[in-house]
Amino acid sequence: MALLLDTASMPVQERADAVRHTMSSALFPARVELAGRVADVSVRIEGWQLGPGARLVHVKASGHRLTRVSRHVRVSAPEQISLSVQLGGCSATRTLADRHVTNEPGELRLVDLTSPFDHVAEGEGVAAALYIDNERIGLSVDVVRDAAPLLARSPLYDLVRRHLQQVRAVAGQVEGCEAGAMLGAGTVELVRALIVSAAAEPTLRPASTESLYARITSYMSSYLGDADLSPARIAAEHNISVRYLHLLFAQQGLTVRTWLVRERLEGARRTLATRSGHRASIAAVGRMWGFSDAGHFARRFRAAYGMSPTEWRQLHRGAAVLGEATSA
Repeated sequence: MALLLDTASMPVQERADAVRHTMSSALFPARVELAGRVADVSVRIEGWQLGPGARLVHVKASGHRLTRVSRHVRVSAPEQISLSVQLGGCSATRTLADRHVTNEPGELRLVDLTSPFDHVAEGEGVAAALYIDNERIGLSVDVVRDAAPLLARSPLYDLVRRHLQQVRAVAGQVEGCEAGAMLGAGTVELVRALIVSAAAEPTLRPASTESLYARITSYMSSYLGDADLSPARIAAEHNISVRYLHLLFAQQGLTVRTWLVRERLEGARRTLATRSGHRASIAAVGRMWGFSDAGHFARRFRAAYGMSPTEWRQLHRGAAVLGEATSA
């Protein structure tokens, strides 16, 4: 656990500037306004890393306002979503795209941080928030925005709410170890399932979607080597929306990105065990299967198979040499 800010240990005259700086850096870039007198400003912010691209933040703060405008969105990196729950204290009002939403304690709120918004907490409150990179959540912005006002209709709503309320109690005990990475992965999957189930269209028909899913994955298998094989391109080729594409994969318990990475890694693993794979560089094999970054390819390969691409190739060197001798 990292204590990002605790105004209780600071001189009164330094608190306002410290809060503005920490909130706009530790949470997300935004204009920060504080309510009441400077002497009454009270903020404590703690943070935990839940594996790559996911972090948990716990905030106890007096009244404040966070305004995120277009220039803040432009300087943010990477793009993220936020899923938070008010644990106690005052309600909070958020204005997003001219839609005003008031969240009471205990309610989940989902925000696409690529959009401007205005968040107002009238008095002291306590909240827990998950910040997940868009790349890791693996869902389109459209799906996230569609789900945001509909979270309560998901059958997973109460489960995810309890998880978010309780995960802080154990996050510090496993942070930085293998169990912590697993906790983060499980948390991200829960959030993904919540979003997909809230946004899902009830009219999807299993028979037609299975056929479409088979055609799409067949197409994707033919272009695994294309690093620019994106959800937008796949959807356009099949005359469907990107949102619908993500929902099709969600029905299979997958994301488009997860499927692509899995199939590309399997292809690379097969190639590395062949004669041609032994003659090519590791980076070249990665590029052959759609991994433009050699380091990223190596990390993904180790995470999937428990060894590096080089170790896997050495393990199969004898079989490849034998195959070459036999063919000669």
